[in-house]
Amino acid sequence: MIIDLDTERGKVVVRNAQAILGIVNDLHLTPHEARIIAEDLDSKGEHTVAAEGLRRAADQAETRS
Repeated sequence: MIIDLDTERGKVVVRNAQAILGIVNDLHLTPHEARIIAEDLDSKGEHTVAAEGLRRAADQAETRS
């Protein structure tokens, strides 16, 4: 999974997330949506590193918007 902040200001863009999220297409998320996905991963005890990356990206997207 690749998390990118540079393509869309104030958004978290997630690519290649099929293995973790089961989604083939790129996701363009608000910081809030990214945190919801991170919470879901944490609650399942799955992909906690990816969850932390989503949270950090959400924080950065908010400061860049």
